[in-house]
Amino acid sequence: MRFRFVCLWLLLAGSIRAQDAPPPPASQAAGPPINRHLALSSWPIYHANTYATASVMSTAAVDPTAFEAVDNLSHRRFMKGQVSPWTVLRPPGADGTQGILTSPINGVAKYIVMHGRLRRVDFLRLERRWTDFDWGLLLLADGSALVIERMHNRFAVVGDNDSAPDSPLGVRRRLAVDRERYGSLTSHFTLAFDGTVIALTDKPSLIAVRTQDGRVLADLPLPGDCGEVMHNSFPVDESGRAYLVGQRAMIAVDWDGRAFKTAWVVPYNMRGPGFEGTRKDRPRLAEAVAVARGLPGTGSGTTPTLIGDPKRGVVVVVDGHFPRNHLVAFWRGDLPDDWAPLPDPAKAGSTLDRRVAGVLALPCCTPEGDGYTCENSPAALGHALVVAQWAGFAPGPRPPKGVQRVDWNPAARRLELVWVNPDVHINGVPTIGRGPESPCVFGMGREGADYVYSVLDLRNGNRVRRIDLGQSDDVLDQGNSHAIAADGSILYAGKWKLVRLYRP
Repeated sequence: MRFRFVCLWLLLAGSIRAQDAPPPPASQAAGPPINRHLALSSWPIYHANTYATASVMSTAAVDPTAFEAVDNLSHRRFMKGQVSPWTVLRPPGADGTQGILTSPINGVAKYIVMHGRLRRVDFLRLERRWTDFDWGLLLLADGSALVIERMHNRFAVVGDNDSAPDSPLGVRRRLAVDRERYGSLTSHFTLAFDGTVIALTDKPSLIAVRTQDGRVLADLPLPGDCGEVMHNSFPVDESGRAYLVGQRAMIAVDWDGRAFKTAWVVPYNMRGPGFEGTRKDRPRLAEAVAVARGLPGTGSGTTPTLIGDPKRGVVVVVDGHFPRNHLVAFWRGDLPDDWAPLPDPAKAGSTLDRRVAGVLALPCCTPEGDGYTCENSPAALGHALVVAQWAGFAPGPRPPKGVQRVDWNPAARRLELVWVNPDVHINGVPTIGRGPESPCVFGMGREGADYVYSVLDLRNGNRVRRIDLGQSDDVLDQGNSHAIAADGSILYAGKWKLVRLYRP
């Protein structure tokens, strides 16, 4: 209750602008540069693109009024169904049929949208342990999926017959990584703009892998707290720079096609005051349990989001400070000559590293007593950022609510709060897409006993549509990515079903 009062107080005090904010200019809304080595679809990789913006404006208008759901395709050994955090899409065929791939922890599942309806196609079981969380998934330019089998420390390239939408999946090749030399693969990898896979191991290190034959081209050791305590993945830009958030530092690494080089390392306590003594090498399982239980001090759980260009833009994350999370921006390229260090919000009288470009306390984030850090990554369209609040894998009937828009103002060089909607719960990564009149924010959450899908106007945060999803846990989003298809429908993996929001 205190959390809601804080949000309402800010609204009444005038700290949050209630009038419509302008949508991002068309030049900004065009999206990040296209990685031609990924499938040329609206959603070929987690968070839509290698900038990890979780936004796309190239589809038909997204204006859902109904939903359909089909059972998750997976081998049901341990539970009714196994969820995939990532849902990726192939380009639609000439007849509009669009392929959908997900990666539950025991294999790869294939679905299609054909003649306006969602259909199950095939499930390919892989050699995985259910405890490994082999969730990483992206689509290469030829339509094949790159996934991992951590049990054997290898990648698997999975494909089918592109000419037949309902053809079964199969493993085309496997790419083994020397565990003793490079460490064990984690679930975190992306695709550089030259087509090289950049992957994180638990050593911890970054490795560059060729998708054609699995050759490891280079590796780079990382600071000790950037391995298994990274909760999510990382973006890479067109210059070859990758951005990783550890729990004690933000790190940028350059890939030039031959070798890695550390660009910068910025100290920042992502766990928050009082948790400086947390072990750097805290076991992966212990970290996962702490996150699942909603304990404070688990640090940043976000995939960093890129804003602007490599020279003048920023990379943005949400820290795990308790009870108030912060949206934190770091300069990506050279620092402005006249830039002065900002005050440290956690240490009175101290300043942050000069590379920190902005820090803004989020009004709707972690309420006292709940303890969840912002696992949800910021979504971005142009310079507009949207942050929601994850309420765990099993949110109760009164989850912490609140969605907010914060803009990066490149002229003023600061983060600015635009609006807050304290009444909506979005439990997954917010998704931004092309609404019927202006850009909108999409996501599902819980209200009492009901699961609901919300559509918010990006300009002012008002909810313009509420879709009742029922009371079954089948459709619960446990913190996943929502993908926007070419026809304007939205797809996400529920706890036991794949869900599609659409307009009949």
